[in-house]
Amino acid sequence: MAETRADRLGRMLNVTTELFIGRERELFWDGLLQGRSAKVLDIGCGNGTYLNQMRVWYPDAEFTGVELDKEMHRQAASLEQDRLRFVQGSYEQLDGSGPYDVVIARLVVLHIRNRMSFADWLSRHTHERSTIVVIDYDDSRYRDDARLPQFSALYRKSRRALRGKGSFLDVPEALKFEFRQAGYVCARSEFYSVRAARPELKLVCGAYMRHATEYLLDAPIGDEREDELQAWLAAPDATMDIPMFGLAFGPSGEAS
Repeated sequence: MAETRADRLGRMLNVTTELFIGRERELFWDGLLQGRSAKVLDIGCGNGTYLNQMRVWYPDAEFTGVELDKEMHRQAASLEQDRLRFVQGSYEQLDGSGPYDVVIARLVVLHIRNRMSFADWLSRHTHERSTIVVIDYDDSRYRDDARLPQFSALYRKSRRALRGKGSFLDVPEALKFEFRQAGYVCARSEFYSVRAARPELKLVCGAYMRHATEYLLDAPIGDEREDELQAWLAAPDATMDIPMFGLAFGPSGEAS
């Protein structure tokens, strides 16, 4: 059976979960969800792997993921169980649901065309003690890797296409401005990195680059790109820092 683009995206999402969820648990999720019977919504939940792991860690919380892509939703739906459900469609179709205690928008905000409308929707589906956590790659801190020229160029091209012309502000600052219009204040800003230096983490990062390349090209990685990746993996001094940001918004609080 021919491999689909959704298959490639699913594998990429599995690896991004493995790379980032532990650090993000420390930064956000333990403080928000440990021992709490919270109602959690994940916007653009992909194949559900990330939310499924959160269900394991926080047995008192109830999780809902919403995913627009039908094939991604099909993959996520296979994980459904008690306290974990997935809805196919846009977040706007959840009108009448909520209010949610925690809303997650992870690696998805650049795919939302009208983020001010999104923030307004959130204001109608949260309450005065809710927290909205927006997580994405921090492009302003990304540095090309001389050992990975093809991957670096592909990554930059894909991110540039997502950002579009848009605002002159960096994405975190633009988000703070947009959410402020809907009555939210950024209570916390976290700028962090996952560093692939240890051999085991380099292998995970290498898998991410392979799956991301195949997803973005919608084709197998090819010999030239594979050779580049293998040379990076084999070099003892080769490392990679993946810069991320996370913003925690609430209807009240002190600006960061």
